Amino acid sequence: MGLKFLITGGLGHIGSKLIREYAKREDVELIRILDNFLAQRYCSLFDLPQTHVKYEFIEADIRDIEKVKDAMKNIDIVIHLASVTDAPSTINDPQLTHKVIFEGAWDVVNIAMQAKVKKFFYASTTSVYGEAEGIVDENSPEELYKPASPYAESKRKTEKLLQRIYQDTGFPIIILRKGTIFGTSIGMRFHTAVNKFCYLAAMNKPLTIWDSALNSKRPYLGLNDCIRAYEFLEKYGKPGEIYNVITNNFEMKEIIDAIKSVVPDVRIEITKSPLLNQKSYHVGDNKIRELGFVPKDDLQQNIKETVLLFKVINNRN
Repeated sequence: MGLKFLITGGLGHIGSKLIREYAKREDVELIRILDNFLAQRYCSLFDLPQTHVKYEFIEADIRDIEKVKDAMKNIDIVIHLASVTDAPSTINDPQLTHKVIFEGAWDVVNIAMQAKVKKFFYASTTSVYGEAEGIVDENSPEELYKPASPYAESKRKTEKLLQRIYQDTGFPIIILRKGTIFGTSIGMRFHTAVNKFCYLAAMNKPLTIWDSALNSKRPYLGLNDCIRAYEFLEKYGKPGEIYNVITNNFEMKEIIDAIKSVVPDVRIEITKSPLLNQKSYHVGDNKIRELGFVPKDDLQQNIKETVLLFKVINNRN
C-alpha cells in the first residue's frame, strides 16, 4: 500500500503543482485535496495526470471541523498549505487572519493527531523575520524577529504553537519556513515581487520600485525547489524542527537584471519610499543544506517561463 496524502489549500500556487508532481511518485497511492475555492482556482483541478495515484477533492474550509475530520480519514501525511496568503489583505482583516492561520492550524493538527497521521508538514514563511538586520536563521534569538504584518505575526505564533505541541506530545510536525515563491504553476498568483514584475514586463507596463528597496536583499524560493524540499524533509527532516527553505537571497537589482535579460525594453520607475528605514535581510539556510538539500532553481529561467505565459499578448508599439 502506498502513502496517502492530504493537501490543504491544494489548489493554490504551490499546491496546484505539488499535487501534480506527487502523482509521479511510485510510493504514493492517494492525494486528497481540501480547498475552499476562495480564489476560485477551478483550473487547478483541470487535467490532473492520469497515473496509478487516486485523486479525491473536498470543497471545504479548514475551519469546518467535520469536513476536515472526513478529509483526515486514513491519511498518512498532511501538508498544510491552507492560509490567507498575501500580507495586504491580512492588514485589512487581522482577526480573520488569526482565525485562518493560527486557529485553523490548531484545529487541523489536533484532528491529525486524533487520526494518527504519521507526519505533518506546516507551511510557514521567512516573513516572520520581518525587517531583521543582517543574516538570520532558525537559531536567531526571538528579539530579532520583527514580523511586519498580521500574516507574518500569525505565522510566527503558529510556529511556536506547533513546536510546543511536538514537545508536549511528540506528534511529528515539521515546519518549512519558505522564502517568497517564484515560478509557474496552473494555480499561480501574481501578487509577489518576481511574479508581479514578470506580468508587468510582459504587458509593457513599468516596474515601480521604491528607491530604498533597490539594494535590499530578500529570500526567494523557486517553486520546484519548494516541492523538492517537501519530499526531501519527508525523508530526512527531524520532527519538531523548523527549516528555512530558500533558493537564494536576491537583491532587487538582481531581480531587475534577470527580467531585463528576458524583456530588454522593460521600463523601470524609481519612486521615493514612504518607509525611510527599510532594511534588507539575509536568511541563512545551512540547516537544510547540511542535511544534503541543494536548491536548483534558476531565477532567470523561471522568469523566462513566467513571461512566456503571456507571449501572445503584444502591447508594444
